[in-house]
Amino acid sequence: MKKLEKMLSDLQKMYVKRSALDKQIASAETKLVAEAKAAAKSAVSNAKKPAVKKPVAKKKPVAKKPAPKKPPVKK
Repeated sequence: MKKLEKMLSDLQKMYVKRSALDKQIASAETKLVAEAKAAAKSAVSNAKKPAVKKPVAKKKPVAKKPAPKKPPVKK
């Protein structure tokens, strides 16, 4: 009988460990699902936003110097 009682005791200890592991797994799954939802939500919101464009700085027109006039060539 002692052997049977020891086996039952060991089995109960394993069930306790299994229960603890199941709780850890459930917690990890919950965190993973929440993280995936947050990532998907941010991806959707980023896709809906129009691309932000930086305003292009306008360049000031450079005043061109008039070309020097050449005297007419006489033939």
